[in-house]
Amino acid sequence: MQRDANARIRNARDRIAALKPNDVVVPDQVVDCSSNITLGGTTLELNYVGKNHSDSTLVMRLPREKIIFTVDWIPIQGVQFRGMADTYVPEIEEGLKKVIAMDWETLIPGHPGPGGKQTGTKENAREELAYLQDLSAAVKQAVSEGKSYADAQKEIKLPKYEAWPNYNAFLPMNIERYYDFWNRGI
Repeated sequence: MQRDANARIRNARDRIAALKPNDVVVPDQVVDCSSNITLGGTTLELNYVGKNHSDSTLVMRLPREKIIFTVDWIPIQGVQFRGMADTYVPEIEEGLKKVIAMDWETLIPGHPGPGGKQTGTKENAREELAYLQDLSAAVKQAVSEGKSYADAQKEIKLPKYEAWPNYNAFLPMNIERYYDFWNRGI
């Protein structure tokens, strides 16, 4: 595969180099905290806000346009995907706080929200943070009471979010992910 100039990515470089896929170019530059790309008078900020959906997810921000783009971890009114297998808990919550503190108005989340909605707002990011904090608190309580996975999944209900797509399908798996964190520290 041909190398494009200035390929940028964070922690994924070492992983890509180790896997050696034929169809992926190993980046020659990384973004440790932030970096800017300016093309045709438009500046794009690349921001690493810490571990969240992965250890290499970036938040891209167009400062003049007040738009951010990031994939897979700030859904519009959505519970986290399935079992959050590659999500860092509780770091995802800290990353959300950093994103909320940035200067932006429009979120492009990478996946559509309810009804195919393509963009979100800072309020959607605040709602996602609240969901994760409410989920974490409920699971922490269940673990402290000695409840099993099955009991926690059966008993924990977060009615504030029940209208969100995939609430019924993914909440039990989200509970299991936070249960692993609060019970075993992973």
